[in-house]
Amino acid sequence: MTTTGDDPQADVRPAQSATAHLTPAALAPAALTAAMPAGVGGLAGLRAAPVWSDQMVAAAGITAHDAPFVTVGGGLASFALVNFLRVCGAPTDEIRVVSPQRRPYENLHDLMRRSQILDQEPLRSESMARVDNIWGFPGYAMGDAVRRRSPGPMLRVLAEPLAAEYFNPSPDQVFGGVDREAARIGWDSMVLPARAQLLRRREEGGYFCLVCPVDGSAPVALRSQYAHLGTGYPGVRYVPEVSRYRIEHREYFNVVNAYEPHEHVYQVLRRRPGSVVVRGAGITASRVLQRLFDDRRAFGQDVTVTHLFRTYADRAQGPSTFRRPGGDGWNYQPFSFPKAAGSGQLRRRLFSMNAEQRAAFIGAMDAATTAKRRMWQRQLTRAREVGAYRALKGEIRAMSPAPDGKVDLTVDADALPAGATLQADFVIDCTGLTPTLRDSPLLADLLETGGARLNPLGGLDVGAHFDVRGGQQESGQLYASGVIARGGYLAPVDSFWGFTHAALLICDDLARRGFCGRLGLARSVTSWFKWLMNEAP
Repeated sequence: MTTTGDDPQADVRPAQSATAHLTPAALAPAALTAAMPAGVGGLAGLRAAPVWSDQMVAAAGITAHDAPFVTVGGGLASFALVNFLRVCGAPTDEIRVVSPQRRPYENLHDLMRRSQILDQEPLRSESMARVDNIWGFPGYAMGDAVRRRSPGPMLRVLAEPLAAEYFNPSPDQVFGGVDREAARIGWDSMVLPARAQLLRRREEGGYFCLVCPVDGSAPVALRSQYAHLGTGYPGVRYVPEVSRYRIEHREYFNVVNAYEPHEHVYQVLRRRPGSVVVRGAGITASRVLQRLFDDRRAFGQDVTVTHLFRTYADRAQGPSTFRRPGGDGWNYQPFSFPKAAGSGQLRRRLFSMNAEQRAAFIGAMDAATTAKRRMWQRQLTRAREVGAYRALKGEIRAMSPAPDGKVDLTVDADALPAGATLQADFVIDCTGLTPTLRDSPLLADLLETGGARLNPLGGLDVGAHFDVRGGQQESGQLYASGVIARGGYLAPVDSFWGFTHAALLICDDLARRGFCGRLGLARSVTSWFKWLMNEAP
């Protein structure tokens, strides 16, 4: 971990405003409603203005509260940054987290369950990417060894990756650690249960964030010197064939996206035989296949799967600098990106590239991949042998409901005649989430009115410290991390490691600006012991 100084007391802060800071009591529904003048007729005028003044906000009948640092999103990108800030001495009353979720992993946990990554299943992560422990020590394997009272997990780490598969934590381990750390740093006291609607630069310096509390009470404006966006994916990506099928036929039962609730598919196939078409080549597709074949074995139903790959890998893929093993249609990689993309030579190359070159380089590394795990490989081999699984390179061209309640698919596949037709009980599309920022009203408004701009890969254009270009202020700064900053100077930005590394860089910049202390050696050692003893920062 890089550090930015050695004095744990280097906590120089700017003079505080005489205006009262935002407190939980001030955010109680009754207090907000009482403070809100009748009518917000001036809100339309505010929406059109790229810069707001205190007078404009007051004239619109909106109550403003001071919160020196505001982070919008409340997911793990926000949590990682707030964790660093607390370790570096920022008090809870100077930080506000705008989020409709009380726990920072709620949305991610829901997506994992829908995509069949269960609580005890391994994730593609490791101890150096711990969002709950910025030092990464003790690691997940050591914690698992203590819990099991067995040295097995530690021995596995020593043997990986040649003699053993990587030790990966489960969601239970990751989220259990987040719960512990959230309690330690006072996360709940910083969360404002609300949704951010608009973000604007403030004429007097800093930013306004207009938020609507989830309880339906009157909107308020948070007035901050620094703001951070960690909103995550704007939504589920529906490929054109799925969207067209649903619009034309108003049918949502047989054709589903793996990231939306679709447990009914597995429940039906537990009770009767059936056929499924799965499309996708990433970790979600592999987890969906594992669930289907686990249920096939457990419940004894004759379930058959046709798996469509848009690109079929039968050998190693990619340029020599990050070549991936491949076979049976899959690209294999232990983690979502090569490890050197986060802190090695591939990361250094990004700093020497312009925006277009970075986009091409990250795009080349960012292929759909999955981890090559022995149990899952044996499962697919058995399914092939009994005719329950076949993999094809091909595309779905059209879908329509069949008279018997199934789905007719027209496909172009290498191993089938042109325009061949398949029939299946269910189609599960595993092609991912949408990183299109304009699908988020908040981000679309920021791009249209707030001065931010996109990079060639479609993420917010950010600097080396994740500062949003075009959104800066003379006496303040706007930051962004997570998937919305894709295409910047860090390739695996949408990962646990990316959340923590971005948080470190943002915290470094905030320390330089005087908002928090510097994470030097003395502070780091002292804070680690506090973490070990579960003491507040």
